[in-house]
Amino acid sequence: MTRKNATHSPEQPDHHIAIIGAGISGIGMAIALRRAGIDDVAIFERAQDIGGTWRDNTYPGVGVDVPAQGYQFSFELKPDWSRVFAKGAEVKSYIDHCADRYDVRRLVRLNSEVTSREWDEDWHLWRLTVAGQSRTARYVINAVGPFVEPRPPNIPGLNDFHGTVLQSTAWDHRVELAGQRVAIIGTGASAVQIVPEIAPEVAHLDVYQRTPIWVAPKPDFATPAPIVNAFRRIPAVQRLVRNGAAGAMEIFLMGLALNHEQLQSVNRAGTRALREIWYRIQVANPETRRKLTPDYDFGCKRPATSNAYLRTFNRRNVELVTDPIRRVTETGIETAAGDHRAIDILVLATGFRLATDPESYRRTPVRGRDGFDLASFLTEHRARSYESVSMPGLPNYFSIFGPYGWVGGTWHDLVETASHHITRVIRESAHRGATAVEVREHAADRWTSWAVERMSHSLWAQGNCGSANSYYYDHHGDTTFIRPMSARETWRAARTFDLDDYDFRCTEVDLVRSEPGCNTTALDAYEPATPDR
Repeated sequence: MTRKNATHSPEQPDHHIAIIGAGISGIGMAIALRRAGIDDVAIFERAQDIGGTWRDNTYPGVGVDVPAQGYQFSFELKPDWSRVFAKGAEVKSYIDHCADRYDVRRLVRLNSEVTSREWDEDWHLWRLTVAGQSRTARYVINAVGPFVEPRPPNIPGLNDFHGTVLQSTAWDHRVELAGQRVAIIGTGASAVQIVPEIAPEVAHLDVYQRTPIWVAPKPDFATPAPIVNAFRRIPAVQRLVRNGAAGAMEIFLMGLALNHEQLQSVNRAGTRALREIWYRIQVANPETRRKLTPDYDFGCKRPATSNAYLRTFNRRNVELVTDPIRRVTETGIETAAGDHRAIDILVLATGFRLATDPESYRRTPVRGRDGFDLASFLTEHRARSYESVSMPGLPNYFSIFGPYGWVGGTWHDLVETASHHITRVIRESAHRGATAVEVREHAADRWTSWAVERMSHSLWAQGNCGSANSYYYDHHGDTTFIRPMSARETWRAARTFDLDDYDFRCTEVDLVRSEPGCNTTALDAYEPATPDR
């Protein structure tokens, strides 16, 4: 690359802001930028449609595992959710609605996978490879979410299988399951939804379980018409319900675990009720019940909700297999005990690579200032961040979900909070006339140390989680999936963090040439945009 000098005009990027991913995170981020008056935005989406996980996951039974009233943006409430726990197609429709109503679909570039990101310190911009083409952007916002891509199962012989292989993230609805011998590998959130849906249809179903999952009751029912009408007429009522649903899920999923020192007796009582009452009601066979019951504390890994999953193992055509898999053969699966079970169809529900997994950035590298490589950093060092959004070494680069990222009970709260933080920094950069902004080393270290210390009082540090095999822990053993704050605390932090924790600077060319706009106020260029009502 030719080095710049003071006689060259600064290179102008193709886009002011590039967002990677057009799921809930990317659409929510774009809406936040548009509402702040920032419209020079491109959303690069690798697939043929928007929607993220709700585009990819169409397996039988797919739906939200939190109440739909909490699973929506606070500024765009849907009064007519069909059920307490909405199905996947309805969630996808909601995302489409938001993209259209807030006029961000036109910003999306489909079939545009970003395969490399490299910071140019000379011109203070990111050089991207997008669908094989070079593009540039002043800022990059990673909106891929916590589950970057399906994790390839490390099972010997998988490619030797002569039957049909289905994946939970790319379900082929042309495959006929009726009368077939089926095996599913994995017992996480997706499997909890798939198993009870396909069990009545197949001839036989083997469920291969490595680690059992806590499954709680699911209070799911159709939304009564009078409730829908009330929400339409009095939005304030729905807002209270939405906030209440999100708060309840926060307590269920995170609150008990984060406040383990004070609430461990409550958690143990709830765990005991699940084990001694709910599981006994659901599963008839004592031995099967024992195998389905976790021996780790509730909350060590994300629990599931279902009224049907546990009961499915009472069926004559369903068998729980807990022996480790030795290999997949041409006709079935052989376990470590030497048993071979013949199958026609194999379903893989084996999880994802996460945002803190170095392997997520081997194929699509992220290279920042002074040789910083994200994959190498995450391999060699414990993950760190500032407010879960930014990292030293990556100027003008933000993540909706970074290390210590998950907060609250629903994803939309996290997206709104992170979007506010990011938008605030970008607007401040314009205000200062800067072309690069990067979180300071000491700020990231201070915030990460605070998060680690606060996490040391949680269930994940003090509880019985050794056998949970939880994705909350990264490969260093740190609980970097979780942000040890409540949604309200995080909301407040996004509005009050010290902007001087960031270093704002201009290119050398701008400083030498005294370019207009460097170290001057530029906020007047931004006129807030509002959606058409």
